[in-house]
Amino acid sequence: MSRFKIKVKVELVECDDFEQGDFTKQEDGSFSMIISEQDAISIDKVESSVLQAAYPTMREAVSRHLTQISKKNL
Repeated sequence: MSRFKIKVKVELVECDDFEQGDFTKQEDGSFSMIISEQDAISIDKVESSVLQAAYPTMREAVSRHLTQISKKNL
């Protein structure tokens, strides 16, 4: 039986983008969002933002994985 590695990577990167709020889907399947510097220094707001961005990323990854598994088992 196969084994699978689950990898999670979270990056907080300073940027010059101005549009805050909504998630943007990246080419690698991850999602990102822009938060203000004021929010970036608040542990509660950073944690909340990370969790909000992680959810759609995880759903997308699980969906891709299950699709690949179902195709493999055909």
